[in-house]
Amino acid sequence: MPTEQRHPVLKRNEENGKSQGIDVSLPTSMIKRVQTLQTSLQAKAKAEPDYRFYSLWDKVCRSDVLWVAYQRCRANRGAPGYDGLSFQHIEDHGRVRWLERVQQELKAEQYRPQPLLRVWIPKASGGLRPLSIPTIKDRVVQMAVLLVISPLFETDLLPNQFGFRPGVDAKMAIRSAYFGIAQRGKLEVVDADLSDYFNTIPHGSLMRCVSRRVTDGTLLKVIRQWLKVAVIERQDKQETRTTEAKDRCRGTPQGGIISPAQ
Repeated sequence: MPTEQRHPVLKRNEENGKSQGIDVSLPTSMIKRVQTLQTSLQAKAKAEPDYRFYSLWDKVCRSDVLWVAYQRCRANRGAPGYDGLSFQHIEDHGRVRWLERVQQELKAEQYRPQPLLRVWIPKASGGLRPLSIPTIKDRVVQMAVLLVISPLFETDLLPNQFGFRPGVDAKMAIRSAYFGIAQRGKLEVVDADLSDYFNTIPHGSLMRCVSRRVTDGTLLKVIRQWLKVAVIERQDKQETRTTEAKDRCRGTPQGGIISPAQ
């Protein structure tokens, strides 16, 4: 059989990576293991609609999950967050060692989210939209959590729900609406938009929805921390720190991996 090639960064750091527990096996095998994990979780959720998952944090801490999470975040090519750390810096100084430190922090339950960096981007309809950029470490941890919990909630969604789901998009929603008009004789389409919705989502109601499927205390605590994390805005070499989401117990950051408002 032909020999598979290791990713160049993994190959370069392979010897150093063996010491601390980060898995440096082939990327394809890591991806398959994560897919197997997701399939298993989704099958359990589908078979038992009322089942609440109480042991998930250990899966978030898995080296293969963290590796896949990093790869997905890296592919997005996002800008650095509040700490200024870039993907290039991580690659230059050893991604394996960086992932080891993140894994150890998660296993010891010492992880704490860093502040979000607020920037403003123009909206297509005019005006500006606030974007809250997490640090790369927070993005990777959020992606790891998303990889673990998204199969649970995906099972509970209806076929005609198209928002913020893997494998579907707005074009598919439009085609579904067109089919309803052209093939089923529907005569009305309702177009509605909730103004400033993501900045007003109540944390209590949101966490109750999450806890219908997830009862892992560590995981729920981290999600609450993401909802309440401070926001830093820089202007003219000055920093402004706000904790509006924490103070109001409302809103989810627009820009975070774990948030539907990304």
